[in-house]
Parts: sequence; structure tokens; C-alpha cells
Amino acid sequence: MKLILRIFFILILFISCDEQIEVKHLTKDFNLAWWAEPRYQSLYHNSNHNQFGGSTVIAESVYAIGFDNDFIIAKQHPNKEKQIQDRLFNKEEGYDDYLLQNAADTAWLSAPDSIYEKDGKWFHINNGWSPPRNLFPYKDSTYYFLVDVRNYYTKDWNSNYVYKFDNEPDFNVKRDELGVDKNLNFSIINKDLE
Repeated sequence: MKLILRIFFILILFISCDEQIEVKHLTKDFNLAWWAEPRYQSLYHNSNHNQFGGSTVIAESVYAIGFDNDFIIAKQHPNKEKQIQDRLFNKEEGYDDYLLQNAADTAWLSAPDSIYEKDGKWFHINNGWSPPRNLFPYKDSTYYFLVDVRNYYTKDWNSNYVYKFDNEPDFNVKRDELGVDKNLNFSIINKDLE
């Protein structure tokens, strides 16, 4: 009976750990995919068109994408949560605690973090943090991407063919410069992330 109960609990553990994964093959070896929840949606380079993961071409949260055999266009809201976390919890060599890069970062810390000054720099002892949900995706900021896949099957294709823009006018100038088809639009749009 104990063996049956153990097997039962192990099965429940495996079932409860099964998080949703969505993968959509776009063109060539590029997939739009996410795990757990749509805000993790990213563009991946992966030769297995049905498999999640691979090398990340555009990180989360990709919320709009269009593609043809020559180009992939995308819109992304950045993950400010990760940017702030990396800045907050970045150990500096030679110090025991975490260096605060910016005094405004103290607003992100959770109580009861200890903040102190040493050698003219401000540090904190990490007690974790509870970031606001609106940092990921950060909808107040949109990046535009062009991925040129025309020469994908040649040896010289690499991340130099991925162009990132802070605004739509610069994105449109590069579209024209590269000769992107005027009919290529954002055909996959996640309205919840938009």
C-alpha cells in the first residue's frame, strides 16, 4: 500500500509540474514559442520546428510578428523586471553584498532589506524582492525588429542580420532600405500582451 501511495504522489508531482508550452513554426529554422504563460513568448532559432527553445533571437515579450521567406518582423515589450533584477542583484567582486548601481533602485527593494555605504558605494543585503507585474512585459516601451533571413542557408548568416529599433519610423526606414515587401504585416498578434 505504501508503494502505491508513493507512486500516486510521484504521478501527481509530475502532472502538476507539466507547464504549458506553445510552439509555432514560422519560416526556415525560426519558431515563435513560450512556456508557462504567453508573456515569455520569444523568437527562437531551432532546427527542430516543433520543439521549444533553441537560441534566442528576440527575447520576451514578443507580442506581434509577421514573416515571409525573406524577413521576420516583430514587436516586443521588454522585460524590465529582469533588467532591474540583474542590476539589483549584481555582486561586485571584492564585496560581500550587492552593489546598488543607482540610488533610485532602493524603491524596488523589499523590506526589510538593509542598505549601507562602504568605500563610497551603496550596498544592500538581499532579502528578495517583489517586482510589480507591470514590469514584465513593460508595455510603456516597444522595440521593433527586422530579421533578415534571405541568406539564412549561407555560412555567413548570424545575429548581424537582426536589427533592433526603439521606434517605428527608424524601423520603417530600414524596411525600405532592405526592400521588405510592403504587404508583410504583423499577422500574429497577442492582444493580451499588446
